Amino acid sequence: MIVPALLAIVVIVAGVLLGGGLTFDGLPSATQAAAGGSVTEPFGTAQPPTPAPTPTERPALGATELYGYLPYWQMTDSMASYLDDSPVSTLLLFSVTARRSGALNDTATGYRRITGPIGRRLIDDAHRRDARVELVFSSFGADRNGRLFGRLVGPPSPTPGPSVPLGGASSVPASPAPASPAPASPTPASPAPTATPGPPPWHRAVDELVALAVDLGVDGINVDVETLDVLDRPAYGEFLGELRHALQAVRPHARVTVATEAGPRGVGNASTAAAAGVDRVFLMGYDYHWSGSQPGASAPIDRLDGVYSLRWSIDAYVDAGVPRDRIVLGLPLYGMQWRTDGIDRTSAVIGAGVTWIPGKHPDVLLVPHFAPFRDAIEQAEYIVEPTIDGFLLTYYDSPATLRSKLALALDNGLAGAGFWALGYERGLPGYQELMRDFRNGRIGREEAPTRP
Repeated sequence: MIVPALLAIVVIVAGVLLGGGLTFDGLPSATQAAAGGSVTEPFGTAQPPTPAPTPTERPALGATELYGYLPYWQMTDSMASYLDDSPVSTLLLFSVTARRSGALNDTATGYRRITGPIGRRLIDDAHRRDARVELVFSSFGADRNGRLFGRLVGPPSPTPGPSVPLGGASSVPASPAPASPAPASPTPASPAPTATPGPPPWHRAVDELVALAVDLGVDGINVDVETLDVLDRPAYGEFLGELRHALQAVRPHARVTVATEAGPRGVGNASTAAAAGVDRVFLMGYDYHWSGSQPGASAPIDRLDGVYSLRWSIDAYVDAGVPRDRIVLGLPLYGMQWRTDGIDRTSAVIGAGVTWIPGKHPDVLLVPHFAPFRDAIEQAEYIVEPTIDGFLLTYYDSPATLRSKLALALDNGLAGAGFWALGYERGLPGYQELMRDFRNGRIGREEAPTRP
């Protein structure tokens, strides 16, 4: 950690000197006279002194709303019993999807779980705890979204299948689709739009989502659209606005919320969603490091190996016009494991990383005297395990590292925070207590790391 930091300082100083910046006596080299070291200005005009910078006003302390996604593969009776003690204020049932016509896919497992006995039990139990419940509608992939929003017709383009997570093909990914921040360059333009006869499918999806929300008695609808082509963004905004209008016509206090990615694409989508009037924007603050990257925290507060981080995403959302009091900072309850040829995250990776769910590893985390390493910059725990052909390097969030990230949400004046996905921490101490501390105001903004 120390050597890269010192190297960065040397590089910055060298760049300033070589680029005509400050001289060793602190004077602008471009205006320093050759004789006597005096300073002159062009044409002999004097410039007023540069005023001292005005510090950015610190936002008001954030609120403590706590969102929790429950994926359909975690919807069991034992999970329902576990959630009896959950302090989450909004439970999000993930998810239902749409067919190409816009009709909800009532044969999909998510639909059947949510509308079946276990889904209705989860809703009733949450209401008894005075928690809100939102039905999640998901749509992943540029082609699928292009058809939903009426820009594309015809069969989808072939896309590679998802990578197999840790545990083999029977396991499920910690995140339903790769949510790593998009590159800084704009989303490439898709082929010219092809007109769809009649209204686009999203109109039918609005009608059926509202009808299902009323039938289930939920308190809102959460829209999780990922890998959205920039050409579909205007229709995405129309969809959200119409969904909110239609839902509140029959349930005036219901909310429409969205989940949006952490990178530039997500920033644009979040801005569109906010302009459409959505009530909350769940910033998916995870997968900054992912299966195809170098090792590191899934949700780094700061980092030395890249641009994007939790701090960057929050700033970018606010700069794009998303109100702070509508942003919910999403955090991971899972980690990633990479096989490397060395003991730190700069080592070469051997193959792709795999999802690492803490609740599946009590044999590691509950061993007496277990003490992981701490990445103080990214704010994550990591484990190094030697193997016969290298090392296993695992990054994950503990209650201690998540605490600093919840404090970051408070310090930035956000509406609250949330987690993907409930149940991944099950069987481990500290996580439920952490959530309860957040809800009860026992986490202070001063616990957030200062800007580097």
